[in-house]
Order: sequence, then C-alpha cells, then structure tokens
Amino acid sequence: MTNASTRRTVIFAGGGTGGHLFPGIAVARELLAREPDARVLFVGSQKPIELDIVGGAGFEHIALPSVSPSLTPARIGSSLLKNWRAYRQARAILARERPSVVVGLGGFASVPPVLAAWRAGVPIVLLEQNVVPGKATRWLSRFADTVCLPWAETAKHLSPRIRTVVTGNPIRREIAMLADAESETGEPGGVSPRTLGANRVRGLTPPGSPTLLILGGSQGATSLNAAVLDALATLQTELTGWRIVHQTGAADLDAIRQRYAALSLAADVQPFFRDMAEQYRRATCVLSRAGATTLAELACAGLPALLVPLPTSAHDHQRLNACLFADHSAALVAEPSAPAADSLRASLVQLLSDQPLRDRLRQNLRDLAQPQAASAVSAIVRELA
Repeated sequence: MTNASTRRTVIFAGGGTGGHLFPGIAVARELLAREPDARVLFVGSQKPIELDIVGGAGFEHIALPSVSPSLTPARIGSSLLKNWRAYRQARAILARERPSVVVGLGGFASVPPVLAAWRAGVPIVLLEQNVVPGKATRWLSRFADTVCLPWAETAKHLSPRIRTVVTGNPIRREIAMLADAESETGEPGGVSPRTLGANRVRGLTPPGSPTLLILGGSQGATSLNAAVLDALATLQTELTGWRIVHQTGAADLDAIRQRYAALSLAADVQPFFRDMAEQYRRATCVLSRAGATTLAELACAGLPALLVPLPTSAHDHQRLNACLFADHSAALVAEPSAPAADSLRASLVQLLSDQPLRDRLRQNLRDLAQPQAASAVSAIVRELA
C-alpha cells in the first residue's frame, strides 16, 4: 500500500464552466481507477458552479479569488489585485501539496495555478476542449509540457514548438461506454414500428417512443429555449408519437413548463439532468448548443443532433465546433442568418421525419467518437509524474 507521504498528488486547475470541469473530472476518475491511492485536488475560482460540480462529483475543491481579467479603467486595478492574490495562494497550495503534475482545464481560473506550477518546476498538462483554443490555453501553452487536443485541426492554432497530443475530449466513463452500446432497433430510444403503430392507434405515447432530447445548456439557455418552443408550436403533426425531454436550466423552468402546457404538448421538463448517460441512452435525437463536451458525448452516444451554436461564445468557438461536425456530415446546424425559430423549424422537420438521415448522421458520429480520451490523458499525466 502506498504511504501517504509518497502517494501521487495531481492538481486540476481551472473551471468557470461545466465545459472546463467535466473533462477534468473524467480524467481524475480515470486516474483514480488506475491509482486508487492517488490524491486529487481541484483548484479554481469562487464561482458557485465549480463547488457544485466538483463537490457533486466527490472531489475536494479550493477556491481562489481569481477573476476574468478586465481592461475597464474602473476594474483593471481590482482584477489585477485579485489575480495576484490568487497566484500567491496557488503558490502556497503547491508548496503544501507538492503535486506531481498540474492539469490546466482552461478558463481564467486555470492561469494562477498553472503559473505557480511553472515557477515551482511542476510538470504541466493542458486540456483544450474546442476546435479553436481559448485564450488561457494559447497563453499558457508556452509553459506546458504537453497540450492535449480534441482534434488534429486544433494544433494549427498553436505554435509548432509546443508538444501537442490529439487525445480527444475526455468525457464521463458511463457516457463513453455508450460508444459500444447497440440498440435493438438501430436507434437509441427507438421501438419497433409495430409497437409504435399499436400505441398510436391506442392514442398513447409509450416510454419507448422515439424521444427528442433538448439540452438548453448553461449558457444562452433562455434564447434557445424560447426559439425551440416557437418552433415546436408549429410542429404538432410532426411530433405525433414522439416524447419530448427538455433540460431548461433553472431560470427558465416554470416559464417553459407553462408554454408546453399552453401548447398541449406533453414534455418532461427539468432544470438539469444528472443522469445524462441514461438520457442519451433513451434519446433518438438531440437539439443542443455546440459546446465541446456535449459534442464529444453525442459522438460516443451516436445521437443525431441539430446544433444551435451560441452566437456569443468566445472566438465563435461553438460555431466552429458545430462546423467541424457538419463538415463530417455528423450533425445538422441551424442557420445563424435566419430567424431562430424558422431555422429550427425546417431542420427539426428533417430530423424528426427522416430516419435514413438520422442513420447517416449516426454512422458518421461513430467515426468521430473518441471514448478513450480520458484514458489517453490519464496516461500522459502518469507518464509526466
């Protein structure tokens, strides 16, 4: 058994959004599966979402006073002071914990701990989730031993002098395992035409009916939720026999439930799903934002999707993520230049009514799936340690 004084400690640095945290959690769990005696610590910002996600996953979280840098005259002094304090606290944490490796997860919260690791001579691994690297990854990559990339295309946005490895985007093991799952009907959540037909005659929408899963996301959820309901209001015929499962985010829950009731559409509307593997397993197709982690999950689940990129995402990364999938004929993408509801309506009709299209999207998604990403990153971490 490993002595407490010699066991490996790995610090995961960063956060701010679930898109940064979930890949880190996936790698941490893979690391612990291989080294049960290892110590894992998450160091991030004071955003409540970090403690909720990291604590909910069962990991220790230390919050630093880091904030997104600001060039606004009234805030520049305050942001510099807070980030300097975060850096000093990060150095103290590293001196106390003596980690073998620091894994940067992206976002402004990763900067102070990664810089502290560089000053302390601790090996650094960076995780990038998007097709185009974020500011933190681009700036910190010069200090990193390895930068793990989701796609080969991402490397062209970094210096060729930086060691990069295409690992894929790490996702939760229970979702990665869906890459090996096969539905009896060839469609996740599907039922045989005979069973579906019989239930339609009886006027029922059975639990095994084809299911449209709508993921409002944590960013831009309000605008997406409103556009989706505007589109669904005109698709009563196309939705006959379909189940709707809608994740709205907490702020829109009551309003969206009321709109479904007004439209006489039966829907399971929840603020957040913690059992995403099960939701994916039951779904037939998905309407979603184009966050990198969600796309990696959809690829492993083999779920045909209509993607609606968040127009305000940094460096337009969601649109670029979606375009990569569209270029591989692995997803439909809502046209940003058209009114949101109109673009959604036309694409939803395709997705709901055209099973051969869903079959083609599903096959191409399988080609993009990278279920071993967490294991690949974990191996790099252990090698550097």
